[in-house]
Amino acid sequence: MSGLSPLARQHDRRTDEITLRKPWGLLLHTTGGGVPARAATLGRSAVDVALAWYRRSQDGANGYPWGGPTYVLGHDGAVHQIADESIVTNHAGGPHRSSYLTGAWAVSVPPAMVTAWMRQWPQFRSPQHLYPSRSANTDYIGVEMIPCGAGLGTPMRPTLRFTQAQHDAVVALAQDVAARNGFPDGWARTPRLLGHEDVQPMERNDRGGGWDPGWLRSAPYFDFEYVRSSIASHA
Repeated sequence: MSGLSPLARQHDRRTDEITLRKPWGLLLHTTGGGVPARAATLGRSAVDVALAWYRRSQDGANGYPWGGPTYVLGHDGAVHQIADESIVTNHAGGPHRSSYLTGAWAVSVPPAMVTAWMRQWPQFRSPQHLYPSRSANTDYIGVEMIPCGAGLGTPMRPTLRFTQAQHDAVVALAQDVAARNGFPDGWARTPRLLGHEDVQPMERNDRGGGWDPGWLRSAPYFDFEYVRSSIASHA
């Protein structure tokens, strides 16, 4: 295995019970507000709290092995790697594949979510059709971003939940992953670069749209256009 980013701080990784793959894309997540809240309560860094949780998740805390992402991004933009990119981790699974394939999902989520998704991906039949295999876990490297909150982190601008440094870290990591894995030109404006809400809108929505990481909504939490434009300008 050689899926280690030179941009990342490396952490101890499991090497047992692995399923290997060649990464096809990058999928972004939010850890949720519980991480900064717990960090503030314990007086610990948010990154330490997140890394401890995802290591337990790899060990089966969610009821299955290899839960969690490959990368974790702190408020300062530091990239932490806890799994080799070539290992399939369980970060974007779900039970509703048939609902996506049949279109039933579109009548079971708030209209704002459906409208935002269809506006972004009009050429695709369903979330399941965004990626080549049956599972997003197989195709995507998972990247968890710790949101600002509990007095920790300063958003890049009002309404957003992630720092300037985190947005820039996504750009740098995406470029690195793409170069090492041979992604094609223009990949960043295709479904090779997504948020969790793109592939699982049934599970990752509220009345305002998507929330993981929160770009498919009228007042986004994450500025995906900034990321995609920055990747393109440095290609």
